[in-house]
Amino acid sequence: MQKKLVNMLLGVMMLALIPFSYSNASTASVTLDGIANAGWSEDNLTSTYLYVRYKNTTNYYYQWRYGDPEALRWSSLDALVSDPDMNTFDWWLESGGDPFNAPSNPIWTSIYLEKGLYDIRLAPDSSAYNLLAYWGGNQWNNYVQIWADYDGNFNFGEGAYIASTANDSLNFYRSNVDGMTISLKENANLYFYINDTNSVDNSGSVKLDVTVVPEPGQVLLFISGALPLVFWSQRKKMLSMLKQAVHKT
Repeated sequence: MQKKLVNMLLGVMMLALIPFSYSNASTASVTLDGIANAGWSEDNLTSTYLYVRYKNTTNYYYQWRYGDPEALRWSSLDALVSDPDMNTFDWWLESGGDPFNAPSNPIWTSIYLEKGLYDIRLAPDSSAYNLLAYWGGNQWNNYVQIWADYDGNFNFGEGAYIASTANDSLNFYRSNVDGMTISLKENANLYFYINDTNSVDNSGSVKLDVTVVPEPGQVLLFISGALPLVFWSQRKKMLSMLKQAVHKT
C-alpha cells in the first residue's frame, strides 16, 4: 500500500516539474564574435564600416561602409597599419563588424521572442572577448548590448567590467551577472551586439543562453489542473486501498 502511494506522489511531482522542463527546453543560444558582431551603438549596425580619424580631432582621413561604390582600401588590419601613408600622422580607428573578411554581414545578430520574462546567462561553453587583442593588450569582457525592435534596451553586464584574462571575466560574469532577467512588453526581434568603437582589433567571442521564465500563475494553474487528472486516473486504486484500510480496522 505504501509503495502505491509513493508511486502516486512521484507521478504528481513529475507532472509538477513539466513546466520547468518546458522552460529549459525553450532556450535560445546566441553567439557573438568579438569582431564580426562588434560595433558602436551610435553608428548604423546594419552594415560593416571602417573609418580612420585624425587623432584628437573630429575630422576623418578615410571613411568606408559596405555598399559604397569604391572597394575598401586595405585587405587586412596588417595592411592598414603597415601602409606608409598611415605613418605620416596620428590616427584612430573606428570600425564595426569584419569589413576585411565578412563585409556583407550585418553587425548584430538577432532572434525573435514572444512577450514575457527571460533569463539570460553565459552558455556553459562560452568564451570571452579581448578588446585589445591585435595590439597585444588584455581587456577581456563578456558584455553584450541588446535592443528590442519596439525600442527597448537591455544590457548583459557592463562595458566597465574589464578583466585581465578570459577566465577572470567568465568567473566574474557567472558570479555576478548570470541569471539577470529582461521583460519584453510585446513580441519582438532582439538584436545582440558587442558595443565597441573599434571591432577589427578584437578577438574571442561570447555565447549567451536566453531562457523563458514561466510566470508563477501559469505553474500554479498547470499543477491545479494536473492534480485532479492524476487522482481521477488513480481513483480505482485509491478506492481499493481505502476499502482495504477500512476492512483491516
